[in-house]
Formats: sequence, structure tokens, C-alpha cells
Amino acid sequence: MGDTITPGQHVLVLFEGGKTSIQRVGEDSIHTHRGFVKLDDSLEFGQVVTTNIGRKMVLLKPVLSDYLQVISRRTQILYPKELGYIVLSLGLRPGLRVLDAGTGSGASAALLANFIGPAGHVLSIDNNQESLDIAAHNLNAFGLDQIVELRLGDITEGVGETEAFDAAIMDLPSPWEAVRAYHDSLKSSARVAAIVPTYNQLEKVVEGFELGGFAVLETVDIMSQAIRVRKGAVRPLPFARSHNAFLVIAAKTVEKVKTEPPAGRP
Repeated sequence: MGDTITPGQHVLVLFEGGKTSIQRVGEDSIHTHRGFVKLDDSLEFGQVVTTNIGRKMVLLKPVLSDYLQVISRRTQILYPKELGYIVLSLGLRPGLRVLDAGTGSGASAALLANFIGPAGHVLSIDNNQESLDIAAHNLNAFGLDQIVELRLGDITEGVGETEAFDAAIMDLPSPWEAVRAYHDSLKSSARVAAIVPTYNQLEKVVEGFELGGFAVLETVDIMSQAIRVRKGAVRPLPFARSHNAFLVIAAKTVEKVKTEPPAGRP
């Protein structure tokens, strides 16, 4: 037996043809643009159902990556291809304390909180109250608001805690201006991921890291191509997740060093 679907929950609906949509379950039904399904005690996640107009769909339990692609936002959002890479590169695990600057929609804060769990803590700072309000709404919807502390402020002025954080994300217009604050706040050898969309910013942030007490480990640009698989007709879909943002992964050092970052992992 699977988990029963109840009113107020979210359901990831997989339609015929492969398209998906997240829907909130109503008091007595699940509505989509391809009809609705009546809700009863036997309806479970993973079930294949038929709507009132005869369209088949699968009802799945959403995971965090599903939500992150549809949440409210006012700034650029990262895709799972970047977010997953950041998780591994930072070595995220339960119980860590993580610093996040450039809260935006709360996507990165949600990712961090999801992996460090209730025993961990995320401090997410943004200088725009509207962004923080959107992030608060999204984090509450994910059930992660108790793990994340949202703070209005300028990260370049520091956070008032020295060597207190195990890892960090920088999603800022000028991340090189915050390098000193990050160096003060992170533990030695702690890793940080900086996210920038342009080559000019990439050059500046790498230089800022090298001059500011960080060893640059790698710089990457991650591509993703979806494939449609049909018998006798396997082909790439006509769109791809190509360039969205560069990632710079660096580690805090005790002494200032200059390294030559590799082009990326093979």
C-alpha cells in the first residue's frame, strides 16, 4: 500500500506525453487542465487514474526539485543541474551550518536545508525585503522554514559570526565584494560555491577568491539535454538546459594562496 492522497497536499501529475504539473489537492478532487479526478480514501501516490474526460495521468509525490522549478521568484533561479552539483561539491550532510547570500526566491536555501536537516542551520541574507518575503512563503510551503533563518542585510558588512559556518553559497551580482566577509565567517577548509552568469563576473570572482584567501578548485558550466525515448524514434528534445550560470567552487585557506583552477571535472 502507498501513501493516501489527502486534501491540501501537492501532487505531481504526469500526463500522457510526458508533461508534468504540480497541483494542490482540493477538498474532494484533483483538478488539471485535462479534467479532474474525484478524491476518495483509495487514491494513493503512484496510482494511474482517468479524469472525467477520459485522460489518463499518474499521481506522484513531488520531490524538492519539482517544486524548485515552479516556485515564485523575482530573480534568476538555479536549475537542478546546478543545484545537485553544488550539493556534492560542498559536501553537504546533516547537521552542518551553512551561509547563503543572495536569497532570491529561496531556492538555494531550500536546497541547503533539505540536505542538512533539522539538526543543521542555514543563514540566508538578502538586501531586498520583497525577496525575503517570497523566500519565506516558499520555505514555509516546503516545510523548511524552521531550518532557515532569513535576514535582511548587506553581506559585505559581515554576519557577526567568525569561523562559524561549514559551507556557503554566493549568488550575488558582485560576489567578489563579499569575499572578505565569507573568509571571516567560514571555518578553515570550508567550501563555497559562487554562482555568476557572465564571463566578466567569472573572471572577477576567481581573482577575488585567489586574492582573498581561497583556493579555487574548479569552474564549471553544466549542460543538460533531455531525450525523448519512443520505440524506433529516440531523439533529443528540441530544447536543452544549456548555459544558465557558471559555478566556481573554492575552499578557505589559512594563508592566501593563488591556484590555477582546472577547466572542470572530466
